[in-house]
Amino acid sequence: MSKEIRIPPDWNAEVQTNLDRFDFTFNAQKDFDIAERIYRRLLELRGMYVTAFTENEEKANAEYTLRLELDDLILKANDSLMNWKHP
Repeated sequence: MSKEIRIPPDWNAEVQTNLDRFDFTFNAQKDFDIAERIYRRLLELRGMYVTAFTENEEKANAEYTLRLELDDLILKANDSLMNWKHP
């Protein structure tokens, strides 16, 4: 059974929080599992806006303003996980 995805009350605020905490999460973090969970959450956030675009592109454009920043963050996070060097 798949886990239910928690929809944040403010999607953009959650993305901004992840943007602000990226260095701590992926550079200072010592626990790969925690970093990987955060990465999966980024993918869930992306899935939310992809779904919203399929339902109503105009409304999604207005509501999901940090989608490009999230995509960039996902790429950086993926790169960090692929090159993980922490003990």
